[in-house]
Parts: sequence; structure tokens; C-alpha cells
Amino acid sequence: MDKEKDKEKDKEDKSSAQLTGRELIILVIFFPVVMVWLTLASRIIWSASSNAQTLDNIEGLLTALAVLTIPVSAGLGELWKLGGNKDE
Repeated sequence: MDKEKDKEKDKEDKSSAQLTGRELIILVIFFPVVMVWLTLASRIIWSASSNAQTLDNIEGLLTALAVLTIPVSAGLGELWKLGGNKDE
């Protein structure tokens, strides 16, 4: 009977996801940055494809996108490091 309970508990542990405080803080800070980055990228593509004036002045928009790419890349790296530590 105890073995069955242990098996059920193991199944529950494997199917549940737990976040540490550090992971939660990274996600709370990182999620808005990613959303702004994706919104800016889609807005640049949309505007450049529909407006010739935007296409003429695209350098500044691409610079803003490049600046936002730095924290997005760093945040993704942190999340992948945290995910990799759990598997080991």
C-alpha cells in the first residue's frame, strides 16, 4: 500500500512545476522586456512594409531593437541556465 502511495507521489512530483524566488523574479522582470521587444519588432516590420517614410528612417528603429536585444538575450540565457541546473 505504501509503495502505491510513493508511486502516486512520484507521478505528482514529476508533473508539477515549482518556481524558486529567483526564477519568479527573473520571469516577472523579463516578461515585459520580451513583450516590448516583440511588439517593437512587429511594429517595425508592419510600419516598414506599409509606409515608405518609415523605411527611410528605419536606422533609429533598428537601433532601438538592437538595444533591447541585449537584455532579452541575457534573460533567455539566465532562464536556460536555470532550466539546465534542474536537469543535472
